[in-house]
Amino acid sequence: MSEDIIIKHYMKDEVLREIVDFSIGKWIAVHCAKTDESGEQLMFRYYPKTGKPLKISSPEDVKNLLIIFERFSPRTFYASINVYKRLEVKEDILDRINIVASTPTWDIDPLKEDYNIVIRSVEELVSKLDSLGVSRSVIVKWSGRGAHVHIHPNAFSPKIYRKIHPLDVAYSVTEYVLRKMSNYDNVKIENKIDLGRVFTIPLSIHRRLNRVSVCINVNEIWGFDLSWTDINSFRHDSSWRDHIVGEGDDLAERAFREIGPYLYKGRKKRVSKPLDKQILETLEKFKDVV
Repeated sequence: MSEDIIIKHYMKDEVLREIVDFSIGKWIAVHCAKTDESGEQLMFRYYPKTGKPLKISSPEDVKNLLIIFERFSPRTFYASINVYKRLEVKEDILDRINIVASTPTWDIDPLKEDYNIVIRSVEELVSKLDSLGVSRSVIVKWSGRGAHVHIHPNAFSPKIYRKIHPLDVAYSVTEYVLRKMSNYDNVKIENKIDLGRVFTIPLSIHRRLNRVSVCINVNEIWGFDLSWTDINSFRHDSSWRDHIVGEGDDLAERAFREIGPYLYKGRKKRVSKPLDKQILETLEKFKDVV
């Protein structure tokens, strides 16, 4: 796919609107077609001159990022699972107090070229969430060869976020539901929640495949066809914005009780209080939840 086609796509009003609205308050990453010495596609997460985290708050920000990284052939936009109060310096990313919301996310990929098995898994996952009380705040997104299923970060009330850290909500909810899923052959469903995790933004072009990431209405999952991801005639559901504040609170409480908080992976030294103490302190706070 030529760079002209990619730029033309990102200049469309609908595309700009969806990217901006999905990105507000999130840490952005830009994946480029150019590669490093090892052959890996370049990804940028900070502004080159200032070192500030990338962010998108307006259509002009999207256009500016395309210009800044023009020589590396920008191709794909990603947004963090976390929503931040501020994104001005690198330290803001590591400051857990700076995280105001987070997004439970299931990453579903086929082990063979069969997107129907992915759709089958998505349908079961959406059904599980519905049985757990979350039905109006679910986002289904096709990206490349597989799908992402998100719960809108604002499906959890500020009260719950005060009781359980947003990243702990995202991790425990994702893991709790994942453990209730069937074990399908030829499909991989993962909990990839971590502090710096990003996922493809709706209507962004895939980093390798010439397809657009599109959201699918939960009532139209079985009707999905790969033709919906065609860059010239994509079919995208903009109702991903819909959510009910507090719809996920009961699930968050239940998941945290069973799973516990997110622990930093790859760290031998504890970076927070012991797990049992965190759980006990958080459960004590639930006494105030009404």
